[in-house]
Amino acid sequence: MLPPPALPPSRRSPLRRVGCGLLLVIWFAVLLLPCALIVLAVQQEIVISQGSAPGQQTRLWLISEADERGFGLSTSTVTQTSDNALCVETDVRFLLWTGQAEPLSYCECYVRAGADAAWSLTSSTSAEC
Repeated sequence: MLPPPALPPSRRSPLRRVGCGLLLVIWFAVLLLPCALIVLAVQQEIVISQGSAPGQQTRLWLISEADERGFGLSTSTVTQTSDNALCVETDVRFLLWTGQAEPLSYCECYVRAGADAAWSLTSSTSAEC
């Protein structure tokens, strides 16, 4: 008796492959979450630099005050007015389980003498740039 003829392999949809890839990325993020929380508990903050401008970074920190407990998150955007002048707008948000704090924004403007010189602060305001 002869075996039945082999059927050609069925093609899987590209959407199914994208879904599996997305699920894999989410799974790795879930696995790495305890590592991030341990680093945050030990160092009290996680800072990710976004560029060479002063204060251009994303920062997550742990708030452990008597009246407030939770997390703080600050993100910054740069507005460059010229090669030697720029403003950094920082937005700060809070996730507190004890206490209350309002989100805030502030703007810091910097200038420098030349491309190789250091940035120096010219103004700082507690508003958007």
